[in-house]
Amino acid sequence: MAEYSDEQVGKRVVSQEGEEIGEVTAIDDGSLVVRVTVGNNNDVVDHMGWDTGTNQEEHTLNDRYVSNIRENAVRLRV
Repeated sequence: MAEYSDEQVGKRVVSQEGEEIGEVTAIDDGSLVVRVTVGNNNDVVDHMGWDTGTNQEEHTLNDRYVSNIRENAVRLRV
């Protein structure tokens, strides 16, 4: 399990190709919480199992999907 801190809150979450998926809004029980800003017909959102069509805009980001964390963004493996 990766260790996250409040430094990650506010960072953009981007796909492997650089498409913005959302923003980190909180750290919950050691995991990143992401507010999704793209529609649920997005391939990355679909791959991760995040159904944004049910009025759930925030999702916990599983560590296995995090590729790296840079100064201004969290890059995903997908």
